[in-house]
Amino acid sequence: TFLRICVAPDNLGAGRAGGASRGAANAAPAARTIPDRATWYARPYKVFDNLYFIGTKVHSAWALTTSEGIIVIDTLFDYAIEPEMVEGLTTLKLNPRDIKYVLISHAHSDHVGGASYLQDRFNAKVIMSEADWALLEGTKTSWRKPRKELVAPDGQQLTLGGTTLTLHITPGHTLGTISTLIPVLDGGTRHVAAYWGGTAF
Repeated sequence: TFLRICVAPDNLGAGRAGGASRGAANAAPAARTIPDRATWYARPYKVFDNLYFIGTKVHSAWALTTSEGIIVIDTLFDYAIEPEMVEGLTTLKLNPRDIKYVLISHAHSDHVGGASYLQDRFNAKVIMSEADWALLEGTKTSWRKPRKELVAPDGQQLTLGGTTLTLHITPGHTLGTISTLIPVLDGGTRHVAAYWGGTAF
């Protein structure tokens, strides 16, 4: 956390797969390497009655359950989508086939890399800001990009099964970074969680 938030951005490419090309829209894709699973895999867990962590040791991804299906927020690197997210949902006794929407906070490979997999395998609808769809289109990648589907404007509300998320465009990490207000339940008590879309500028 200290390195990500408090140290100059030139540290971002160090010691991380794909880090050197973060945000570099026209850079040539780096050779594909998959780091040792022990360095990134994390067990999934329940955080609130309706919100589950399905991310890695380094990057967050979330599953919000509703009465009509699941909303996934961010999709990690493409190599982590099956072991971390699909198998993670199954471990949590949730069905990946119930994924209806995939909300991407920003168009960097560690957050959007697995989106096309969920789009193709489960017919989930991918949502991103217009600016970040444009960023993704201009980015050379070694992984398959999702097809452009839903565009989120500032203040858009996304409702599924009586649960409504509010999406805010918060430029900085990328021009179209989305931060989201998420209604959560804890033993029946209602709270609002805020998911910040990106910290490093």
